Amino acid sequence: MQNFEPLPQARFHVEVEDGVEWAVARARRNWFVLPFLSIWLTIWTVGGIGAIKALIDESMGPRGFLAIWLIGWAVGWVYAASTIAWQVAGRSQIGVYGGALVYLWKMPLLSRSKRYDVSAVRRLRAGRASWPWSGFMQPSYPPFFPMTHGSVQFDYGGRTVQVMPGLDEAEGAAIAEWLSKRLPASAQTG
Repeated sequence: MQNFEPLPQARFHVEVEDGVEWAVARARRNWFVLPFLSIWLTIWTVGGIGAIKALIDESMGPRGFLAIWLIGWAVGWVYAASTIAWQVAGRSQIGVYGGALVYLWKMPLLSRSKRYDVSAVRRLRAGRASWPWSGFMQPSYPPFFPMTHGSVQFDYGGRTVQVMPGLDEAEGAAIAEWLSKRLPASAQTG
């Protein structure tokens, strides 16, 4: 008797909301990054609170450097907090509704929706992972970070649009095939 590897399930599903079908994927969780960033964010927050108190304290001398450092602190804090929020509660979804290819991502306190004219969508396809590794070291950033790559791609005008981050190429191909049945022939996979 042969022992085969179990077939992994796709990390997206199709759900119907208000009569519209959506391919929905929860954000990929990185179980190395989540605890690390959570501890780091706690320490970073305590340091920032101390720096803010020092900035407010008028008995201190010049505080220009501290003010500049706090700008960097805020950027780091937002990066870490949004990465944690995305991995814990983020989700992305794509569907065809009202003559548009609609892409939506949501996470606590933040969401964004984009509508693409279906007549201008071309070469719908799976996106290739741009990271040389996978598994526990594969990053999972919120979709608004520039280093986020989507598993579903299509050409829209002179640009390539990448959506549905955190999925594998095979999952991207399955979503592209699912979408192609709902889009005009001009958008068919290529």
